Amino acid sequence: MEHARSWTIQISVLSVIMGGLVALSLKTQDRILKDQLPDVRQGRLARAFVELREDATSLRRQVLDLQKRLREYQLQTGSDSEKSKLLAQDLMLANVLAGTVSVSGSGVAVTLRDSKLAERKPNDISEADWRDLSEEYYIHDRDIRDVVNELRASGAEAISVNDQRVTGLTPIRCVGPVVMVNDVRTAGSPVIVRAIGDPDALLSGMMMTKGVLDAFRDVDPTMVSIDKVKSMTLPAYAGSTTLRYAKVANEVKANEAQRQSENAERLGDKAVQDPQSVIRDGGKK
Repeated sequence: MEHARSWTIQISVLSVIMGGLVALSLKTQDRILKDQLPDVRQGRLARAFVELREDATSLRRQVLDLQKRLREYQLQTGSDSEKSKLLAQDLMLANVLAGTVSVSGSGVAVTLRDSKLAERKPNDISEADWRDLSEEYYIHDRDIRDVVNELRASGAEAISVNDQRVTGLTPIRCVGPVVMVNDVRTAGSPVIVRAIGDPDALLSGMMMTKGVLDAFRDVDPTMVSIDKVKSMTLPAYAGSTTLRYAKVANEVKANEAQRQSENAERLGDKAVQDPQSVIRDGGKK
């Protein structure tokens, strides 16, 4: 009992430290952008930005190290009894699903890149009109999200974008020429999306007619490529895992939410079998 209390306290302390480091990391990244100092020269601002970015990188590494130590504590609980071993295995599986551990396996790599056709502006078109017409020649955040969603639908068990692990909380957005993944700046082109799963199933899902890759090929076939990979390793998520608002539901609320989910699934099945019935019923469950 004393041993269990000890590692529980250590895990709690590590979790608090991890949350603090992540919060500090995010504040560090944003500080230089929020400080509007008119009397500071651009060169000094650039150097300060580089230093702050290096600090943020160092803090993310510390978070990863703490996550590793936390997993070691979790595994140590498995040495006391068979039940504890099963609990430790479940905890490790939860870590894999949450993206907080590095994972290895086979899968596919999807490469997205801006089209070189965007560089060839006709002489008889204005710059403003060309910007509108050439939009489809560039990779946008919505394109990356479409690829991620298609990979998930095809059975991907773990995904990264530009070597940033994708989790259920991962934002993907373009800011100028860069792609922000987990609020980390990455290259805007090429964008490399890696997914671990059954390579054949992932490839088949991505190659579907009228699928997400077809949209790129209709514009410029060079904008996308996909390759099977025998073995790859995706990094662990190094962002914040602190939840401020989401709480575990009690049994009554959890059961009610599950019933609503099952009703929604039945309504979807009904819509597929008889679309007119859903219209007649007004979407009633």
